[in-house]
Amino acid sequence: MPSFDEVRDETHVEMQKIVDRLPEGTVVRVDDPRPASRFWCDGGVGVFYTGQWGVYVADGFGIQPWMDEVKADLLADGYKEVKTPADSERGFGVFVPRTDLLIGVDNDEGAVEGAR
Repeated sequence: MPSFDEVRDETHVEMQKIVDRLPEGTVVRVDDPRPASRFWCDGGVGVFYTGQWGVYVADGFGIQPWMDEVKADLLADGYKEVKTPADSERGFGVFVPRTDLLIGVDNDEGAVEGAR
């Protein structure tokens, strides 16, 4: 099984790919409030990473239209949509192609110290 660091790093790469889809100059800052959030699985043999980034964008940026567009682009790129209990018109989840990584994207102002 991969190590926790390997799993976290792989997940961060996929999270960064989504952040990188924001237009240049839009991102004000990115916070990682849970850099070592791990949960044991497989009877304590393996671990999985559950991370959350707060991505702060410039005032006036239309985050919801961007989210609609990036979701369509991800699905066209081979990501598979997955329904999660938190799904709404303000968020979505996708499985990354060729992996078991689940990435969720949401517009939840205030979820992470005011992140948008």
